[in-house]
Amino acid sequence: MGKRAANTPGRVLIVDDDPALREMLAMGLEAAGYAVAQAQSREAALQALDGFHPHVVVLDLGMPPHEHGLEEGLAVLRWLQAHPRALKVIVLTGQDPERSAFEAVKLGAFDYLTKPVELPALVRAIERCLLFLQQERQLREQEQHQRVVLSLPLGAGVKPARNVAEEQLLRQVLEETGFNIHETARRLRMTRENVYYLLKKYAIKRPE
Repeated sequence: MGKRAANTPGRVLIVDDDPALREMLAMGLEAAGYAVAQAQSREAALQALDGFHPHVVVLDLGMPPHEHGLEEGLAVLRWLQAHPRALKVIVLTGQDPERSAFEAVKLGAFDYLTKPVELPALVRAIERCLLFLQQERQLREQEQHQRVVLSLPLGAGVKPARNVAEEQLLRQVLEETGFNIHETARRLRMTRENVYYLLKKYAIKRPE
């Protein structure tokens, strides 16, 4: 299993309620050169998405309190639709894989693997995710424009829409620049002081 290229992003978040499986996958991915964080629930996953800023999320759909259903994993995917990130999601499913995959892909999942998952297959899936992320980043740089998809309640009003667009665009550019404040300010055509103000306004923290 080869090490990833030095210039390839490689932060992977594993979301699964099985601690033994999480640890096994984490150890294997770290040995392959990835930075890995773990989350055991939907709530922990949402915290890690803002704190760890992963490029790939490996997401189990069945987690407590609905470990025999899809609700918890699909809720994470719905949250990502409402809060877009420059990342890809690989879904892990252990029951009714066809229905699970269909529901997950509808909500934006990039790929899916059935349990028990083997590490080489997971690494290949992660490599595909990173390749697509790199290509998408290059296309956006060539086009020199940003596309922001908003998810707002009907009748939300102008100010909430502006704030959501502002936060999503800032997060997107920060992801693309690797949290480079100078480059983010240049792309957004604002001062670095304004970028720092927006970071504080939306409680966005630099990934560790």
